[in-house]
Amino acid sequence: MMGTATLLNNLVSVSDFNHGKASQTFKRVQDDNPVIVLKNNKPAAVIVSPDDYRRLTEAEEDFVLYQEAMERLKNDDGTRLTEEEVFGKEPEVDDGYEPEFE
Repeated sequence: MMGTATLLNNLVSVSDFNHGKASQTFKRVQDDNPVIVLKNNKPAAVIVSPDDYRRLTEAEEDFVLYQEAMERLKNDDGTRLTEEEVFGKEPEVDDGYEPEFE
């Protein structure tokens, strides 16, 4: 968890960002520190590393799946279907191939 001092050190204004501090800002992000970009003294964007972004989006996807699973469990009536009931009977294929055994 990010402390207040670290958070304050990771604020950058849009004007600073646009006036030559972009590379310095990206260096901070590479050091696993998200950077908050301020516009008119209000947070406008957060810059994170690609690894952090991937981790956050995967966590969001996992949470959506968790919510869906919990909803299904809540409404579960115990009915279970066989593979054949779900996918239908697999058609028999006769392609004329005769395997040879030695």
